[in-house]
Amino acid sequence: MIRTCFTLFLLFVMVLPAVFAGVQLSDPDSIEKVYGDDTSPDSTRYQALQQLTFSLIFSDGPQAKLKIDEGLQFIERKHGKSKAYYSLYQNLGVYYDVNQEVDSAREVFFEILEESKRRGWDDLEQRSYNNLGMNSLNSSQYRKAIEYFSSALSLSRHNADAKGADYVNYLSNLGLANQELELYDQAIKYHMEALEIRRGTGDENGMAISLANLGICHRQKGEFEKAIACYEAGIARARAAGNLTQYHRIHDNLGSLYIGMGDYTKGLEMLEIALDTSDGSTLDPKMKLSIYSNMAAAYVDLDQLTDAWVYARLGLAELEEYPSLVNYALTLYETLAAIHFKNGEYDKGRSYLEQFRSISKDVYNSENAELLTNLQVRYELEKKENQIALQNAVILENKAILQRNYFALAAIALLVILLAAAFIQLQLRNKRRQEMLVKDRALQIKEAYLRATTESQEHERRRIAQDLHDGFGQLISALRLYVSQLKSDKTKDAIKSELMTRTDMVLDEMSKEISATVYNLMPATLVQLGLVSALKEMADRVNAGNNTQIQLQVEGVEERLNELFEINLFRICQEWINNVLKYAGADHVLIGLRQNEEIVTLNIRDDGEGFDTVVLDLSERNGWKNINTRVGFLDARLEVKSRPGVKGTELVVKLSHIAHPREETTNA
Repeated sequence: MIRTCFTLFLLFVMVLPAVFAGVQLSDPDSIEKVYGDDTSPDSTRYQALQQLTFSLIFSDGPQAKLKIDEGLQFIERKHGKSKAYYSLYQNLGVYYDVNQEVDSAREVFFEILEESKRRGWDDLEQRSYNNLGMNSLNSSQYRKAIEYFSSALSLSRHNADAKGADYVNYLSNLGLANQELELYDQAIKYHMEALEIRRGTGDENGMAISLANLGICHRQKGEFEKAIACYEAGIARARAAGNLTQYHRIHDNLGSLYIGMGDYTKGLEMLEIALDTSDGSTLDPKMKLSIYSNMAAAYVDLDQLTDAWVYARLGLAELEEYPSLVNYALTLYETLAAIHFKNGEYDKGRSYLEQFRSISKDVYNSENAELLTNLQVRYELEKKENQIALQNAVILENKAILQRNYFALAAIALLVILLAAAFIQLQLRNKRRQEMLVKDRALQIKEAYLRATTESQEHERRRIAQDLHDGFGQLISALRLYVSQLKSDKTKDAIKSELMTRTDMVLDEMSKEISATVYNLMPATLVQLGLVSALKEMADRVNAGNNTQIQLQVEGVEERLNELFEINLFRICQEWINNVLKYAGADHVLIGLRQNEEIVTLNIRDDGEGFDTVVLDLSERNGWKNINTRVGFLDARLEVKSRPGVKGTELVVKLSHIAHPREETTNA
């Protein structure tokens, strides 16, 4: 059973001057007094406002937003959009990020980043990169987060006067991003480097953060003793720093670890401490959801269902008040399913099991799709760089050949016969060299293609394994519960009859899951009968299960096309139809496939809502990127016709039937 969603310690960097060395975040009254002092320099007052609003973001969000807006208006009226303005503007982005308004936060951080680059504000540029990295972490875009954190770290280290304390937060955040990608060894290196810097500066709070994250990494690697040692040291540092939030959060993680090891006494003791707010602390909703879920899971394992239900209901209450936390509710939903199954409430148990399955699959797919897209982009960049390097080598070789030819022509008057023979020999050698270069280039391209194919197959295997785990794992769990009840002598005959019916339903659903998985991998109809039959089958599937109806028109296609043409045209059609079903609100879709001599045209028209096609060029969605990649592979022409406010959208793909696909493409 999943015990907890491990908490990340995200560091929003606020670089404030020495004038505040004696004014801590725990003393907002002193900071506000500095801000309200009209006799103080403007720079001092603005920096006080930055620190005050940053503190309020985590304790009184509405008040923080009000003061940020007032401060921005005041600074702009008096000084225009100066550096002080954009420094305070950073806090507005942090406010949006903390309140789950990630798109608004991203817009703010990007605006500040561009302005910082334009005006040469290196420190503000670093903080913008760091905040964009945290925004990407909150959106599960871990590769982008690594790029942003690395940019912040690189800028800081290029400063000759930079010290470890200036960039330690960037190291810590790089560790978090690698942690989320399950690259635990690399994450540990970053966290250890950050920990050593914080030890050197005596930063108790920072040491607590590094130790807590090291505990998470060691736990995930199965190094439980190391994890316990890190958690306990982190608790001590958090207590010394007076950071009650971290103190409670680490107790939650330590309690989850003990429960996972089967030590329920210690585990529940740690969770009780995490939940106890008699020390004046306030638990955020995400932390309360995690603690309640872990408590409920522990009591289910101990068969104390009454206590388990108490904490499960508390977790549900948090989720109802903060629905944006649904991706952190996996443990809660799995625990609720177990409670209802053990109480014989099979419909409710099945409902929560389905919610668990849906959330876990959605989270995996969004993260994996992002990672696969980044890997493909990286491969394409490396491939282009290799091609450019090879072309440069050929140019240099051709220059050398020309120089030798000029020398031969200059000397031809001295010894015509010998130079003629030498010229012929030189041409033969050059020809052999060119042939070798062509062969070598072809081998390099094939080798790169094979590597890309292997990587693609490995990622596809992981995706298949995840689908099988998500699809069949939960069904098997339900099946085991039904079978255990059937075996029990305590189960009544009437319930056994119902259990037999439910067992049949689960087996039927497993059969459907197998069929769906096989179809997603590669429709058998496409391989055996060709593109036209595969499109008919896809239309029948959509027509059977959706309000949108698909009609297929085929003209002039009398024989099968090239296999790669068929696969890529089918995937383009499949991707676009999925987009229409999700967003267009269309009632009818017409798929046209027409062959006129050597030209093949795929045409998809729907009667849904139109849109501005410019958004496609700005889109970072994988579906549109995949369509463009496949169109480029086919060396085809792509056109999308649509207008906002006007019904109907049309996608047209035209290609030459006698053309050859590009050799360097990845697998279909």
